[in-house]
Amino acid sequence: MAIRESIQRMRTDIRAAYKSEDTEEFFDRIFTKPLGYLWARFFMKIGWSPNMVTLLSMGIGFTGGLLFYPENFSINLIGVLLVIFANILDSTDGQLARLTGNKSTLGRILDGLSTSVWYVAIYCALCLRLMDHAIPFSGGKPWGGWIWVVVFICAIFGHERQCMIADYLRNIHLFFLKGKSASELDSSREIAKSRASLPWTGARFQKIYLFFYGMYTFMQELATPNFQRLIKGYEQAEPEQKKEAREQYRKESLKYIQLTNILTFNARAYTLFGCVLIGAPLLYFPIELFVFGFLCRFMRSRYEIIAENVLVHCRLPGSETPIEKKKRMPVVFFIIGVVGVIFMLAKTDLGRIDWQAILHSMPIWLPSLIGLWAAIYAVHTFAYLQIMGEDKKRISFVHMFKVVISGFALNHVTPVGMIGGEPYRIMELKPKIGTEKATATTLTFTVMHTFSHIMYWLTSAVLFLIFFGFSKGILAPLVAILVAMLGVYICFAFFRSGSKGLAVPFLSLLSRIPLIGRVFSNLIDKNRESLETVDREMMAFHARKRDFWATVCMEYAARLMEAVEFYIIFLILGVKITYPECVIALGCASLIGNLMFFVPMQVGSREFGLALSLGWTGVSASFGVTASLLSRIREIFYVALGVGAMLIKSGTRPETEAGNSDEKREETEAAEAAETSFAEENLKTDDHAENTSEEAAP
Repeated sequence: MAIRESIQRMRTDIRAAYKSEDTEEFFDRIFTKPLGYLWARFFMKIGWSPNMVTLLSMGIGFTGGLLFYPENFSINLIGVLLVIFANILDSTDGQLARLTGNKSTLGRILDGLSTSVWYVAIYCALCLRLMDHAIPFSGGKPWGGWIWVVVFICAIFGHERQCMIADYLRNIHLFFLKGKSASELDSSREIAKSRASLPWTGARFQKIYLFFYGMYTFMQELATPNFQRLIKGYEQAEPEQKKEAREQYRKESLKYIQLTNILTFNARAYTLFGCVLIGAPLLYFPIELFVFGFLCRFMRSRYEIIAENVLVHCRLPGSETPIEKKKRMPVVFFIIGVVGVIFMLAKTDLGRIDWQAILHSMPIWLPSLIGLWAAIYAVHTFAYLQIMGEDKKRISFVHMFKVVISGFALNHVTPVGMIGGEPYRIMELKPKIGTEKATATTLTFTVMHTFSHIMYWLTSAVLFLIFFGFSKGILAPLVAILVAMLGVYICFAFFRSGSKGLAVPFLSLLSRIPLIGRVFSNLIDKNRESLETVDREMMAFHARKRDFWATVCMEYAARLMEAVEFYIIFLILGVKITYPECVIALGCASLIGNLMFFVPMQVGSREFGLALSLGWTGVSASFGVTASLLSRIREIFYVALGVGAMLIKSGTRPETEAGNSDEKREETEAAEAAETSFAEENLKTDDHAENTSEEAAP
């Protein structure tokens, strides 16, 4: 009788550890959860806390991952068993937390980190193992350091992205099944507000955690635009509409939830274990990137269709607004750029590059580049504030610095002008200086920043003609002369724009060019009002002579500072090159990159421009491609920093929120009460199912 009661209690406790019957994997039900429960009872008896179990899990999993390095079946098998045991302990800590009621924010953070720690050890061990192996179809050429690049791409764009999306889809299902309280479906905006409300003193660790968690959630939201429309409409819907939406979403989602589970730990891990044990660990990475990637894309598309169907069928607020179609061409050009970089890498002699020296000196050159660009962004910030005039007193330098970095980060990933960083900057400045002034200031800064490109290209062309003349053939000097002539004309027109404007007159001139003139004529007709606004603002700004010339000098100086980055990189690579030659090289790369503005982050075009221009100076193209790749490390750092900084919000509630009426508050409370009632009803249903299964048990 005691054994029967123990079994029933075990079943009850294990089921209580489920997030839901819908989302639990079959393998976890019959293997991981029962063993985890037994270990939880053991650790509860000896007085261990859940966090201690999590740390033990991390240590065992990390050790097991390292044992994937030797090419020995027995050692690899021990590593596999250790990682499986670590996964059981990963289930143990959650069940122990529920049994003891010992839950904490630190425990949630450690639990989220544990699996990542195992995979870092596994991937590093496999990279070290495969470095001396031959690249397939390469004639015996070893992987060397390139295996780290391949594994990094698979880890970020494969493993991390797939798990991130699968986790979000499961939490969406839980949200509609049991309500907000039973899921971990969070909003990046709410996370940012929570983080902003915490003081640094005494809550530093929690603020840092919320920062990275907010970035993670923001990436999940970007991947699910249809669901974001659905959740927005759901929050504004009537109780009856909410009930219908919950029932329909759960019914449709239930068809795919177990397929989504394939993207989580079990299927992925056991595929990896199989590849390692048969002695073909390299086979796992294309499986992860393409097979699991295809499944991830399929699941995301199915759930996006479900979200759209629920939104329209239940007639939730916002269902009348058509979804914005994604522009696929930037993705296509990005892929073409990546292929171009790979082709250049294959055709250049990278054996001349001392990669070991580059890695050893990374603690020197990478912080130097980051610091240099911090100074460049600071100069841009001063220029932005100079354009504001007296209004700059209303905004702090730190906030403006953040706006500048985030704006450039958005422009990098959404390169087509006026759809990325500019609207974001206007949105950020609007509460400080008003919509009209924010728009005018941002448009003026964009014009001044663009003009600094022209001045820099003019400088590069003149320097090329001075240093090389016609010694490098006839084509390059002719292009340099053409760029110089256009640069002089544009500069002359720009400095006269104080009386006549610039945008409309310049586009009117271009509209007279045969064949392509009609394109510019149509551009004027469609955007005349905006162009005339730009001209008016530029004329007004030009009248403030001191601010105008100060901004011109600062933006031009920032451009010249950018060439210092490549001067530093070439010093690290051991290339003898002068600073003016770096200005010429970067000018060529910048010109080609901007002519191909439709390629995100100028992937491929900038590498080609550097390789081409360095050929004039007698420097190998391999150094140009390498220098560009090293600069992209700094670029990725600032893109990540800029996107992350977008999550930083002030702790002050907007007036619209602060001024909510009592009626609105009552509606919110009623909706929350209805959702709580719905969650309790589901929990009762689960309890009834558990009791029924226990009575039927032998």
